[in-house]
Amino acid sequence: MQRLLKLRSLLLLVLVAGGLSVGLYYATRPQPQPRPEPRPYVWGFDMMELIHLEIELPRAGMGERWKRGEDRQWYFDNEAGQPVNRDRWGGGVALLVSGPGANRRIAEQATDEQLELFGLTEPQMTLGLTLIDGAFVEVIVGDATPDGRSYYIKEITDADVYTVDYTWYGVLARLVLDPPYPPPDQKPIES
Repeated sequence: MQRLLKLRSLLLLVLVAGGLSVGLYYATRPQPQPRPEPRPYVWGFDMMELIHLEIELPRAGMGERWKRGEDRQWYFDNEAGQPVNRDRWGGGVALLVSGPGANRRIAEQATDEQLELFGLTEPQMTLGLTLIDGAFVEVIVGDATPDGRSYYIKEITDADVYTVDYTWYGVLARLVLDPPYPPPDQKPIES
């Protein structure tokens, strides 16, 4: 009988310890982190749809234009029609302008006062993007953010204002300030 009582006590002790262990596990386990919101894009299209790119720096009074040829290579859209420097252009330029990921949305339905505050009424840069179906995307880029790590940006038909990384702006501005002319030894690509 005493042995049965010891067995019951031991069984009860094991059940209590097991229950406490399960309770402690659920009470102290880390809560799952909420999924981050997907990064917003200011605009977007497939980079292979882009056939013409125009970048202007209105405050500097400078601009350049390029077009994609039948051979799918990019050329300056001017009288000379030179091909671009493939090392500088690569596939990255069309990808950069096909839809930049925004650091964040700054203003929804931005007012005229906000647009002026962000430097978008007198932009630093304008982009004109013509797609193969004839659609045209126009973008304006304003001032740098106070910390200098982003630029304010807005697609003309969208009332929202976003920020994009300063490096995005820098790469595109350099295409105008230091155009990617081909080196003298660059040979045409055979199709």
